[in-house]
Amino acid sequence: MTTENSNDTEKKTCPITDILENMRAQLHTEGQLSASIRPVAARVTRIITEVTLGRGNASLKELAGAVSELESVAPELAGSIAASLKKDKTEWENHIARNTCSAGTCFLPRSAPCQVACPAHIDIPSMMAHVGHGDFSKSLEVLSKDTPLPDSCGLVCPAPCEYECVQNTVSGEPVFIRPMKHVAARCAEIRPELKKAAPTGKKIAIVGCGPAGLTAAYYLAQKGHSVEIFDEREHPGGVMRYGIPNYRLPDYKLYAEIDVIKNLGVKIHLGYTVRQAREFQDKGYDATLLATGMQNSKRLGVPGDDQDFVIGGMDFLSAVRSGKNPRVGPHVIVIGGGNAAIDVAMTAFRQGATKVQMWYRRNRKQMPANPHEVELALAEGVELVEFWAPTRIFPDKRIEFERSRYAPDAKTTPPVTVRADQIFAGIGQEADLGWLDGTKIETKWGNIVCDPVTLQTGEPGIFAGGDIAHGASTVVAAIGSGKRAAESIHSWLMGIPADFESLEPKRRDEVPFLPSTPQQRTSSDRAHIEENDPLTRRVSHDFMQKDWDEKVAAVEAERCLRCDICIGCGLCELACMEVGAEALKMVETKGGRMVFKDFTTPAEKCIGCGACTSVCPTGAIIVEDRDGFRITEITGTIVRKQPLQVCSCCGETFSASARQYYKTRDTLGKKVLEEMLCPACARIQSAKSMKEMQWMAQLF
Repeated sequence: MTTENSNDTEKKTCPITDILENMRAQLHTEGQLSASIRPVAARVTRIITEVTLGRGNASLKELAGAVSELESVAPELAGSIAASLKKDKTEWENHIARNTCSAGTCFLPRSAPCQVACPAHIDIPSMMAHVGHGDFSKSLEVLSKDTPLPDSCGLVCPAPCEYECVQNTVSGEPVFIRPMKHVAARCAEIRPELKKAAPTGKKIAIVGCGPAGLTAAYYLAQKGHSVEIFDEREHPGGVMRYGIPNYRLPDYKLYAEIDVIKNLGVKIHLGYTVRQAREFQDKGYDATLLATGMQNSKRLGVPGDDQDFVIGGMDFLSAVRSGKNPRVGPHVIVIGGGNAAIDVAMTAFRQGATKVQMWYRRNRKQMPANPHEVELALAEGVELVEFWAPTRIFPDKRIEFERSRYAPDAKTTPPVTVRADQIFAGIGQEADLGWLDGTKIETKWGNIVCDPVTLQTGEPGIFAGGDIAHGASTVVAAIGSGKRAAESIHSWLMGIPADFESLEPKRRDEVPFLPSTPQQRTSSDRAHIEENDPLTRRVSHDFMQKDWDEKVAAVEAERCLRCDICIGCGLCELACMEVGAEALKMVETKGGRMVFKDFTTPAEKCIGCGACTSVCPTGAIIVEDRDGFRITEITGTIVRKQPLQVCSCCGETFSASARQYYKTRDTLGKKVLEEMLCPACARIQSAKSMKEMQWMAQLF
């Protein structure tokens, strides 16, 4: 066992995983191992992989035998494994007999990376597969299990799922996941039937009608609780209504989803100002969730940032969404590089600006804003000025910038001064927490301090969720927080253990594979959504995005590699190496997950032996005989179709590429007979011939 110390935190590595990674590297490095060594090396690697997966057919005896075989052809490769079997014998035994790993790196759930990356843990592969099959109602049903706001997410989510999509490794372009949710919500003919549990008699107050509060209400109401939401604004929706422009998230789409929550019996009280966090308990509510979000803009923190023409970005967006119609320009400067700053810049055009600049302390690649949103802003005419940070603002509307420390020429470039009509601070949000005075609720860095697991604050029965608890983030992150808050509150009210495991990434449906070609599965031709003309849309608050054609979405769904079923263990590739076919080609992605890089190679090299499907633990690979052919299919893609032959000896069918010919002479010894045998019969005939040759040798 090895340990590494980093930031005073001990990190353990598993010796078995270390060996596995080394063996994979040897097998995947071209020319590293000869053809005579590769099959036995693959066998050893397969057994080690099975050990790390907890598959019961692996044993130390089998592994030792394989290592011994490897030692005869590649002693230098087998040496480290043999040494580990002795040195780390207890670790090996614990892995095989008890499925335990002292480093905690083996036997982990192998959920789809996109679902793990999604803060709401939406079952993205199942959702997209339903879209591919054209069953939008089923897709929306999958979504409804993890979010009450699928349409809103489909429009405004920054799509962290796409950053983790393994299609990135295969083709360089992730599957276009984000708008799939919008397509499902728009095209579903039947809405999911939400069932409510029997009334519990418990009454819950939620402060804040944003994504976290709405999500918590959605799940708590389904658990049978009476839920009421209190918000000081005129309209529901929180940051989705007041912080996200209408051209990105139209009111009617948001309100349609809020109506679903209302139909569960949730009451929403608007124009309500909370004066003290404990007031709802004093009024008879059994629990309270604080989900007020971060409504106020952060100041720039430089001299002169308190002047009238220096405006908070969120304050500006809120004023526009409230119908106050603030006019700006003609020259506007926005400080910041996040999604909110992008919204401010694009909204400034719609409120009268003719020149909009975004000044950011890093470069474009390092901006936290969604890259697609950045492209939209630049297309509308927003100018990005990189590597500058504000230092002070003068009364005559001039702002001074200095080269930021991230700039390569930071030490040699002098400061610059620019004049603008308005300066917007788009560097973040904060909250007014004065209504927490007199309680045991603590705050830190402008956020409410709560238990990271249960979200409970220092006041019994009062919980916190969303931005107010974890800092300004995204709508989908607030949804994930609302789900956790609902489970915690339900557990606390009912006096039962919280089922946090149900919040983890899980498959929500069993969806058949989509038929797709090898070329489509590895295509970098990612679909896109048409938007209205940039110069036309920048003066309008109308919805800027055209509806994504559901047929185009269905084709894009075919690019999904179905990581919910193919867990990326690599056993199939190793089994293929063992038999010498070398038809399956995989590469390693993040976290040790393997993924098919080439779906076309099997068309030439697959022999239809079925070794791959025999070791696959999930059914991701299918090898079956139908309609006179042996079909090899990988997560819905037919990679090999071979005509079947009939064995001259046993009469069984087998794939043509695996046929073997056996030559004999007739009883008179004059004519050569050629029989087509299956591999099993060919081996028997070969063994029989060897015995006959040995017998003849003994006679002479």
